[in-house]
Amino acid sequence: MLYLATQFAWFLLAAFGIGLAMGWITCTGGKVRFWAGPIPLVVGVCAMVAALTWLQVVNGVAALWLETALLYVAAYLAGCCLACFARTIVAHRDSVVAIAGANLGSIPEAPSAPAVAAAKPALAQSAPLLDKVEGENRIPGRRPSGLVAARSDAADDLKLIKGIGQQNEGKLHGLGIWHFDQIAAWTPENIEWVGHYLAFPGRIEREDWVAQARSLAAGIETAFSTRARAGEVATSRDDGTQGRDNVADISEDGADGKRP
Repeated sequence: MLYLATQFAWFLLAAFGIGLAMGWITCTGGKVRFWAGPIPLVVGVCAMVAALTWLQVVNGVAALWLETALLYVAAYLAGCCLACFARTIVAHRDSVVAIAGANLGSIPEAPSAPAVAAAKPALAQSAPLLDKVEGENRIPGRRPSGLVAARSDAADDLKLIKGIGQQNEGKLHGLGIWHFDQIAAWTPENIEWVGHYLAFPGRIEREDWVAQARSLAAGIETAFSTRARAGEVATSRDDGTQGRDNVADISEDGADGKRP
């Protein structure tokens, strides 16, 4: 096997490079779960083939071809795994930076001490809580924090993000997601949770909702948002109330007044 590795070093390096490229492209940036994909099956088959050659059940030219194929597969898988780990680290770093930026941008001016003291009782009585959705604890990942209502009663048009249509916007509203900066601050765990909750895991990463939301939150239009504002996208022409039937209602705490 070592002799083959030295003879085919350049070809093995090429297989490793292809594995790096494919791992970077296909990895979503969420939690790495190699045992949940096809890799265990591939490793098992490779182990069986290796056993056949090492025990000399297969000899001659056939054994040579099998061992060469094993080397190529091992180099390719090593590249895939390394790229996937790197993509996960980069995604985690970007999410931490986005959260820090969102938190800094949302820090309000400190009011005077008497005003804070007077506001606390009213806030405790009037702020309803977001209920858990059905099966929330069984959904992988972590649910993002939400707001009971849009800030200043002015929600962003989430349908300007490619991949968010009429029903998905309504479902996100039901989860307390009203603004671009909320989506921009999602961590990989949040992305995993929302993707499974909306029944299309992996789509948020493929369509890069977080990057789109960061641009829109910064006032930078995307190609899709420009088309949507021009009325060229049929799924972006409603008020976002569709799709809320399978979202849990916001609980009331019995306070007077009407829930926003």
